Amino acid sequence: MAETKIHYMHDIHSGAELIFCDNSAISYLLHNHVSVFTVGMVLEGSVLLRIGQSSKIYGKDQIFAILPYVPHSITAKENYSLLSLCIRKDIVSRDDCSWEKIKSEIVKILTEAGDFRKISRSQVIHFLSYLYSVNESDFWGGENTDTSLVSGLKQRIERYPESKFSVEEMARAAFTSKYHFIRSFKKEVGLTPHQFQIQNRIRKAQRLINRTETITEVALNTGFCDQSHFIKQFEKMVGLTPTAYKMSCDVFAPDFEGQGFTRPGGTLV
Repeated sequence: MAETKIHYMHDIHSGAELIFCDNSAISYLLHNHVSVFTVGMVLEGSVLLRIGQSSKIYGKDQIFAILPYVPHSITAKENYSLLSLCIRKDIVSRDDCSWEKIKSEIVKILTEAGDFRKISRSQVIHFLSYLYSVNESDFWGGENTDTSLVSGLKQRIERYPESKFSVEEMARAAFTSKYHFIRSFKKEVGLTPHQFQIQNRIRKAQRLINRTETITEVALNTGFCDQSHFIKQFEKMVGLTPTAYKMSCDVFAPDFEGQGFTRPGGTLV
């Protein structure tokens, strides 16, 4: 059986990240992406994708979009190959980086870089056609903008996921019982407070993993008590060990001193 290959390509100009997942049987548990818009296309095989309360099987050449904060999961129906594009809101909101500019940078990545042996020209055109059909208002239409106490605590976890902030402490800060808080948080975010905190710790680890020398440092800097627990949670969420993930990352900078891909890489939250 062929080995699963996952390749992350981060473009420093647009802030976009392309993720190529080839010949995978990996399923991903329920999670969401903080302030990140995602477009995906199945290149081979099929997956069962749950987005919010809806579930659908996506096959070859079918495209899906996931808005920020919307809980979703991927279940492998068979071995599949998948192309995913992730774009952060803070990049889109910059004065020097319009939605049109981001799309033009993505075209460069898809047409000038990477190993496209598993992606046909027609699939590239299909993916780009979908991307160009999306306007900026659609792009962030699903973002949660409420100002509740749960929302404030959610933002604190996003910013400081490594902090030792227990569910009991969160409930006291929200002036409610622990169980009512957990129910309210899950209703709003789609995940329990613990699931959301672990998810954001792993997202931070993905950003740090190429900036520090050891996996132990990353584990400690993201709030994990020991390296083994960190590795287990990282692999459970990302589908790769931290070491394998580090090796799979590249940065795309086509206009930077004539370079193509350079390390280290990064990922989006």
